[in-house]
Amino acid sequence: MNVLRRPTNIAAALLIVSAIGIASVLGWQHRRTPLAPLPPGTIGAVDAPTDETVIGTGVRISGWALDPAGIRGVEIRLDGHAYPARYGLARADVAQVKPGYPDSAESGFSFEGNFAPLEPARHEIAVISVNRQGSETVLARKSLLPPAALTQWQPLYASRYADSATPFFVLPGLSGIPLGGAIELDKAYSPYMSPTVKFGMRVPILYLRTTLGPTRDWEFDPGWNIERRCGERRIAEDSLSALIAYAVLHRLPVLFTLNGGIWADAVCDVPEWDINDHLEHDKANCQWNEHDEVMADDYLKHLPGAGAAPELGRSLTFNVYATQNRHYKRRNLQSAGRIVAEFAAAHPDLFAGVNLDPDTYLNPFFEEKQWYDYNPGTLRQFREWLAGSGPYANKPDRGVPDLSRYRRTRTLSLAEVRKISGKPFHSWDEVDPPRAFPREGKPFWEDPWVHEWEVFRRHLVDLHYDELSRWLADSGVAPSRIFSSQGFIAPYPAALPFAVRIDSPTKNYDSGGMSVEGAIPHDGHLGAIVYGASAVNDVRMEDNANLFATFHRLDRGWGVVEFNTADFRTQTELPSYAMGYRAFREMFNYGARFASPMAWNGSNGIYAGQPGYVSFMAWRNTPLEDAMRDFAVSHAFVPLGARLWTFGSPRLADTDGWSASVGTLAPGPGHVDLKPANGEVTLLSPLALALGGDESDLMALGVAADQVQNIISIAVEGSLSDGTTIALALPHAAAELAQTSAGLSVPLIRLATAATIDQIRVTLTLRNPNSPLRLRHLALYPAAPPVTSPQ
Repeated sequence: MNVLRRPTNIAAALLIVSAIGIASVLGWQHRRTPLAPLPPGTIGAVDAPTDETVIGTGVRISGWALDPAGIRGVEIRLDGHAYPARYGLARADVAQVKPGYPDSAESGFSFEGNFAPLEPARHEIAVISVNRQGSETVLARKSLLPPAALTQWQPLYASRYADSATPFFVLPGLSGIPLGGAIELDKAYSPYMSPTVKFGMRVPILYLRTTLGPTRDWEFDPGWNIERRCGERRIAEDSLSALIAYAVLHRLPVLFTLNGGIWADAVCDVPEWDINDHLEHDKANCQWNEHDEVMADDYLKHLPGAGAAPELGRSLTFNVYATQNRHYKRRNLQSAGRIVAEFAAAHPDLFAGVNLDPDTYLNPFFEEKQWYDYNPGTLRQFREWLAGSGPYANKPDRGVPDLSRYRRTRTLSLAEVRKISGKPFHSWDEVDPPRAFPREGKPFWEDPWVHEWEVFRRHLVDLHYDELSRWLADSGVAPSRIFSSQGFIAPYPAALPFAVRIDSPTKNYDSGGMSVEGAIPHDGHLGAIVYGASAVNDVRMEDNANLFATFHRLDRGWGVVEFNTADFRTQTELPSYAMGYRAFREMFNYGARFASPMAWNGSNGIYAGQPGYVSFMAWRNTPLEDAMRDFAVSHAFVPLGARLWTFGSPRLADTDGWSASVGTLAPGPGHVDLKPANGEVTLLSPLALALGGDESDLMALGVAADQVQNIISIAVEGSLSDGTTIALALPHAAAELAQTSAGLSVPLIRLATAATIDQIRVTLTLRNPNSPLRLRHLALYPAAPPVTSPQ
């Protein structure tokens, strides 16, 4: 992991996510600072159960505990309620290896209990030892999972989908599979799997680094030998063949990170293997700064972080005249892609997808001390883009793609260029982009010539992702499973919201050519990298929507290719369970196809706060992992495309952004209590739903069966993005609605229009105006797939 220092300017603040790009997952085991030993005091272990999760309502727990001050007792706490265990059982085995502690020969404990009935949710068990001075130590945390917790949505799902829905994947990022990097992953979450939530892994394959070397013209090597080194470091820790073999053996779905971008560059110069390093020896292949310079690859090696900084000083240019770059990228990407396509055909249930070249930018790592890309080929392409000539006029040179589909709606004449730029260019060959970006006087983001240059830079990034996706699709990978990998990190308060469209206004920082639209490949989908505030969907946007609503509006097939709720800019701050809950809620509700948390073999949460602990690399034994478990339970048999608000969980009370315009709404752990006014409650959803009129045809209200009789009728309205209010469900008599274990099913009107619903309003008329109503959840269910007739 290479994490750069807190940036001094806005550009790096936005884009420094690249410093934790997917390729830098490599080598966690070798680069982490050794962690401090656990503090002295109570020691002990839970011998049974060995698994993290116990299915059922009863549990048997046994183990041992010792403390220099002696043990007063051991408690089993279920959701915070304490139950005493029997302590003082004979443990001669413990006394033999732990002599000198009080009562070491009688240090055993046991507990057996049944807690039925339990709410259909995951319940947390904590095994707590208490010494004679009253100090408490957590010996273990386990989960108790009543079978009903995973089945409350099953009848409704079965009636509409019959197990045909595509699952939501949780895919922890990892590396070093031959080194044990994926150990235990195949079994860790098996109790939480359902037809709609499945678990796998995301692993980087560096298709320009893992090659056969110059004697074979740097062809991609699927059987890469991970023992090849640069000094003491492995050049790469995974091979495609080993990854596929492991996935098949352990039945683990895979998101393949096929990375040939800047994070795939070796941390030291190894041109005998790394085609990036070979290509970067020729300046013509590189991005140039505004002074027509190309820095040494290790120019930015001083940037501090959790490990050695990668070679960020040089990056390959994206212009279409860089024929060598495009040749090697296309050839090696397609070589890897053909193998992945064969794997997908043979094991469709194990193929989550492919994400491409994380953090595709025009080099932003110089923090506005240098600006890119002024490569001569890029300048030529800029002029042709302005004029609509050359490849933009369907007249490309040999080996250059036809770019006529990218032709500007309105091309510029040389006279217009002179007027916009304020420069006396006499010919197109003299046309030159801006090379100064002042903040004083007239700031650069208000300069129309800078805007032309910025839109072109965004176009370059968009074009590069388009080409990568097309090359991969041509190798046989389905476009529906191809994703980009672009970073979207919340800007600092002084920064303008980042660009949604390629032609969005210029920003007051070096954007590196990034835009949301430009990160959606032509033959694939948006893949987002989000950390901290971005991961919980708390980012200012140009259009006053939210980040994930913007993603969903532009691309319903998007995915989260890398995330953590920790913010790498404040890495000592530990994210809460609430942040994890909200991250998964927001990702799922806005249609993400999967989420890849960092990181399976990163820092372990049991060492939180100790030296060497990296919060944004921590997944196991963290509040984020706990939130995922609760998400998997609440979303079992809930298909992709649904919007589900569970109002928190047994560990969290959350309104999920809902409010009451009539009556009151009070949140509790995993529910809201509704108190009517004059026999009526009107609920308002969160704003910026970005819900297509064709997306849902059913609302499910999680009301207990014994409370249904208190509901007279239910009506649903929608507010469109233009302010219009429409009926989504005319008042339905509650007694006439279908009931399942998920609650009441309210049919919705599917809109014939393509209008977007910004907010929904649910009105409940109650029979007893003084009786509150408890709502466990509310869901907008996706329209049922069409039924096909047998052939």
